[in-house]
Amino acid sequence: MFKTLRSRIVATYLVIIIICLLLASVVFVLFLTRYQKSKAREDLRRQVGAVAGDIGRVVAELGFWSPGAKRGQESAQPRRIIQGTLNSESRVLGAKLFLVDLNGTVVAEANGGIQLGERSLDLPPSLLERSRKQVVDEFLTRFDRDFIFVSAPTLLDREEQGFLMAVKPINEVGAGIGSLIWYVVLAGVIALGLSMLPAFYLSSAISRPVGAVAGAARKMAAGDYEQEVTAKGSDEINELARDFNMMARRVRTAYELQQNFVGNVSHELRTPVTSIEGFSRALLDGVSRGEDEKRRSLEIINQESRRLVRLLNDLLLLSQIDAGELRTEKKRVDVVDLVRRMGSLYSERADGEGIDLRLDTPASSVSLYTDPDRLERVLTNLMDNAMKYTASGGTVALSCAVGGGAVDISVADTGQGIAPELLPHIFDRFFRVEESRSTRHGGAGLGLSICKELVETLGGRIRVESLPGEGTTFTVTLPL
Repeated sequence: MFKTLRSRIVATYLVIIIICLLLASVVFVLFLTRYQKSKAREDLRRQVGAVAGDIGRVVAELGFWSPGAKRGQESAQPRRIIQGTLNSESRVLGAKLFLVDLNGTVVAEANGGIQLGERSLDLPPSLLERSRKQVVDEFLTRFDRDFIFVSAPTLLDREEQGFLMAVKPINEVGAGIGSLIWYVVLAGVIALGLSMLPAFYLSSAISRPVGAVAGAARKMAAGDYEQEVTAKGSDEINELARDFNMMARRVRTAYELQQNFVGNVSHELRTPVTSIEGFSRALLDGVSRGEDEKRRSLEIINQESRRLVRLLNDLLLLSQIDAGELRTEKKRVDVVDLVRRMGSLYSERADGEGIDLRLDTPASSVSLYTDPDRLERVLTNLMDNAMKYTASGGTVALSCAVGGGAVDISVADTGQGIAPELLPHIFDRFFRVEESRSTRHGGAGLGLSICKELVETLGGRIRVESLPGEGTTFTVTLPL
């Protein structure tokens, strides 16, 4: 029934409103009932006190009768006045009025209602206190009902004090509450209807952008990565939309990189595999008949095999780095000794290609806590690039310097250099400055990206400076 977010929000909002209205209505009705009953009691006590005062003034002026006097000896005029007062005020107050003496004996009572007669009533002692007007709830067995008794002191004779009593059924006190409840229910229904308007607005404001994000996510799951949703405002829903857009852009970028990666790998694998297949087929078919031709074919197969192995090793290394599975074995290494060994390894090659190889290292040893194999791999890649792209008669410089709590190892060449607009992409995978030049030297465009990943794995950084026609310098900085 409540499958959508909007329906659940509206239903929850509705339940909360109904609960709040019910609680408010119950509290209001209880408070109103208590207030009206209390007010009715107070009004009855005040009115009884006023009537008792009137009767007392009549008795003080005209006299009444003594409870012990014989019938017919009392004055008729005050009795008629007091009886008329009891009858009229009883109708006005909606309560039975009667007079009792100090012993609780009924002296006079209003006509109608319950008939008490001239008898002694077993009244609570608090009703017969002379100091103040009293209100007492009492159950009368004779009538099987609860009544409220209100008493006020008055005069029965000029020298005889008594009490004016009012008796009223408790269910008649606050009898108007029932009609007020209907008004409370009506007000609650109106409030519920009005409060549902913001509920629908709020549910729509939440469900609409969430639905847009969900729809875009479904399209992305189906392969459409060109998805973005509108984000306005600074609330959590719009923050979700902005995060989704950021995720969508990253997914698109990752998808494009994956496509480019697959295409580049396929291209790089095709060349050596094609060469190996072609020359091996030539050997099998007997096309290469002379010993020189056969040897040349085998050399090419061996060369392309080594190229293929290097490419696969580079791809394996990058996959380990991406998966976070590359482990480093750090230990104390003499960087000066490492740099000098690298110079010795490339000195013969430099002499053979007519390149001036220069070394610049501190006189004393420099201890560095790092992984020597990873660092040597970085320097090998940088030196290979420098030697490849430096023409005969050029210079390659390998230097080491210490300062600022770090070691800088630089490889500089006097080759063609790199255009400024290409420098930001120099460490991208499969990026090659010149396609024809890289192909001629057998490069796949992975060497510099591997250098960057390995240097960052060692906790350092690598930067490049280059000017077209003047050369390029790569600097690796590692903390001591």
